[in-house]
Amino acid sequence: MQTINFLTGNFMPENCAGTNRILSLVKVLEKKYKVNIFCITERGKPQKNQKVKYSENIDVYYIDQRYYDGEKFYARALHEFYYAFKLTVKSNKVPADITIATSPQMFIIPCVALFGQGKRIIDVRDLVWEYIAENSTYRSIIKKVITELMKLTLKRYEQITVTNDHEFKWIEEYVSQDNITKITNGIEIATFRQLKELKKNDNKRFTVTYIGNVGIAQNIKTLIDVAKLLKGIKVNIIGTGNRYNQLKAYVHKNRIFNVEFFGRVQRDKMIDFYQESSVLFAQLDETFKAAMPSKLYEYASTGLPIIYAGEGIAREFVDKLENCTTINPGDMKALERAIIKYRDAEFAISEKNKIVVEENFIRESQSEKMVDIVDKLILEK
Repeated sequence: MQTINFLTGNFMPENCAGTNRILSLVKVLEKKYKVNIFCITERGKPQKNQKVKYSENIDVYYIDQRYYDGEKFYARALHEFYYAFKLTVKSNKVPADITIATSPQMFIIPCVALFGQGKRIIDVRDLVWEYIAENSTYRSIIKKVITELMKLTLKRYEQITVTNDHEFKWIEEYVSQDNITKITNGIEIATFRQLKELKKNDNKRFTVTYIGNVGIAQNIKTLIDVAKLLKGIKVNIIGTGNRYNQLKAYVHKNRIFNVEFFGRVQRDKMIDFYQESSVLFAQLDETFKAAMPSKLYEYASTGLPIIYAGEGIAREFVDKLENCTTINPGDMKALERAIIKYRDAEFAISEKNKIVVEENFIRESQSEKMVDIVDKLILEK
């Protein structure tokens, strides 16, 4: 049985969109191949066992990641490079026919391109270097250098996978289209089947729900400030992040009683929050035009109305859905109007939105494309 080494910054027990994508990919690959996963732990959360038998054909090798402040650009960049290099070195000690690496930890791209073994596939989940702020000459130079490094090293991969058209168009300027495959993010079939069965609950308080990371890019304070004005609505915030404690303190200090934080919630409990919701909210700063939050596929699977505050490909996706509204990020007035519109109007659960997800964004179906890519590279040996 041929062997694949899979390098990633996210894997179990970490629970995030990146982990879900990797799980989907390796579960289809293990049906035909031996898969060794090399991953770093969550910051400051060491793993007791450095090697774990995940399943019959999957072994997981962990590298402990110490805690550091992820908000500081230079500290984050240096740590990401360090751990990307460590992942590459560790994986090279285990022989493999194919090496697959996955971003968005951007420095894994040059590390595996330059030092990885066997034929190499890079799974590009985000063009992170595009988000580097050019607010000084020094930062502009850093961004240019990193961008050129990515262009050069992406060319060294036998195959590249991307998650959306923006990534595809950016990469195809430097790499042959024949070597690029789109494997979209999405939702697991079991989760989709559960969410699509939700029924509209008319006998409840009007509730706006946010599920996801509570960080700088999401700027959930906008939603909280609107809730402060619309005291008759309820706002549920599910998830954690580097703004979580700050926003909880803000709500407490300002005596905002219609906003509740629930932190990280287990998957089997999440369905209850969706069932309670009237509208689902998501937001991303305009800097992240190329980002597509996986949570939007989950939102669409419920058929509930969605308010998305953001730009770029995520906004384009929501605009194609039924009974959904897009606004500019951080626009409190527009968010207030959108919430009032759904609060005061009748709406039905959208079956169209569920069909869009089922036909295009089921993870298991998308992940089969990776098997085809590996099969092709194995046959070319």
